[in-house]
Amino acid sequence: MTSAPQEPHRVVIVGAGFGGLEAAFGLAGAPVKITLIDRRNHHLFQPLLYQVATASLATSEIAWPIRYLLARTAGGDDAVCQR
Repeated sequence: MTSAPQEPHRVVIVGAGFGGLEAAFGLAGAPVKITLIDRRNHHLFQPLLYQVATASLATSEIAWPIRYLLARTAGGDDAVCQR
């Protein structure tokens, strides 16, 4: 009797802040499927927000789509954003 192929474990990360993204990047090589849940569909690097207000940086330089950031991880297949 052959056993059915096992599905990889699913890891759900709540929050796409620095901790959530670091957890996703840390699990990049692991045989798991990653789902990241956040209220927004972008990651904002707030320490540079004042430079956007003073027109030293463009908004696109401090805010990145979560799906774009997760594309670097092999198991990052889902990014769920909810309001």
